[in-house]
Amino acid sequence: MKDAGSKRRGASRSSVNSAPAKRAKGSKSAPGTSASKAPTAKTVAPKKSASTKPERPKEATADAQATAVSELPAPSAVAVAKAPVITEHPELPTTRGKVGVFGGPKDRGIKPDDKLALPTGPHGVYERVRSLNPKSFYCAMRWNYHVQHMTPEEVKRWWANRKLAVTNSKTGKSVAARAVDYGPHENTGLDIGISPGAAEALGVEVGDEVEIALADPKSPLGPTE
Repeated sequence: MKDAGSKRRGASRSSVNSAPAKRAKGSKSAPGTSASKAPTAKTVAPKKSASTKPERPKEATADAQATAVSELPAPSAVAVAKAPVITEHPELPTTRGKVGVFGGPKDRGIKPDDKLALPTGPHGVYERVRSLNPKSFYCAMRWNYHVQHMTPEEVKRWWANRKLAVTNSKTGKSVAARAVDYGPHENTGLDIGISPGAAEALGVEVGDEVEIALADPKSPLGPTE
């Protein structure tokens, strides 16, 4: 009896001790359990670094800015596209204005090879500005080359060596000077340019007021009575 009881007790102990081991073993291999879903870290998508971000938004912004700029109106184009004033015959740009001085070897406002705008030389040759004799009497104005029934070249030849009477408004002194060039530039605020010799004979400085008129073609160049 003692041996049989001990055998039964030993069997019950072995069954109790072996049950947890079976459950533990089954928990490792049983499919569909929570243990099989534990390694979730392996399935998480890696985060993208800042360097791998797409540049499309920046490109889109640059394209949008370029489109906006291209659609802006160009007001300067309207000013440049002004229709020229066409006159019936060649006319003086003005009969009164401010005077400037130009030409001669000492004129550093021009390049050595710059040519005059009017064909004043023999056989219609365009002389160089620095070749002008500063003691002689010449002048320049912003001539209108748009004249009816005349080409711009014909208008240039009409004005070339045309004699103008330039008078000091304060003293009444006057000189006859031949037209040789186009100018002064509008940005200077001057209306006529004359030679250093003409300015000395008139007693004027840059910016002084003078009166301008067409002179007698037969009148000699220089001071007039």
